[in-house]
Amino acid sequence: MMREKVGIILGSPTNYDILPFRYFILALNQVQTIYEFSFPDQEISFVDDEYTEERLLDFVASTHRVVSPTVDYLIAITTRRIRGNLFFTSRANVAAITTDVWEKYFSPPSLFEYLLHCIAATVIFMNPSLDLDSHVDTRGCVLDYTRWKHDDRIDIALGYICDNHSEEIQQALGDSYLKQMQLVIDRKWIGSISDNGTVAYNLKHFFRFDIGRDSGFNKSFWERAKAKLDELPGEGIKKIIEAIIAVLLAALLLKLGLKKD
Repeated sequence: MMREKVGIILGSPTNYDILPFRYFILALNQVQTIYEFSFPDQEISFVDDEYTEERLLDFVASTHRVVSPTVDYLIAITTRRIRGNLFFTSRANVAAITTDVWEKYFSPPSLFEYLLHCIAATVIFMNPSLDLDSHVDTRGCVLDYTRWKHDDRIDIALGYICDNHSEEIQQALGDSYLKQMQLVIDRKWIGSISDNGTVAYNLKHFFRFDIGRDSGFNKSFWERAKAKLDELPGEGIKKIIEAIIAVLLAALLLKLGLKKD
């Protein structure tokens, strides 16, 4: 059976680490067999600071019509706000997810884990065989509405599909679909940076991204510098500290000498 194709477009402007994020999402193509994720060679720009759901989805739908090669579903990721304080919105075969405020108020989990959570929720909502809606009470479910937005951190940490939604998914699409989506959202497939060949290891080894420590947003100069220091062995850090102390001491002695004269 052919997998359904899900295209993901990263709308500009962006403020996060694009290459490791692409790897992280494309790793899903090895984790499950329901969907084939891709990043179409298609540009999309969001110029306004805030969008209504209708306007945003109309924009994504117009892009979906011209994407080549064609995809069954199109998801756009934006850094702009979605009116109503929403994390994401979907309609028919298009969806939009915002990264707005995640770093400031909700991270950790990392931006990548948050976007994974939203992508999983949107593909479930967009599936034409399902007619699911979110629930207003927080159950730790991937389809929680999370009116209190911090609850989304709970949902991501749990990686859970509630009993009601599990039953509806199982009846409409079978046990295999349910199990594979549960596998996607529980995040165990990410693995550890200490286990060679896992997604977490490859993120660190190839892209210098530690999913356990990095937010996923572009790092400041000092964050990059700290990451470099953390990678040094203990003796290397000791020598750097000694050199800094020596420079500061020399500067202090020079200053005192100048004052003495």
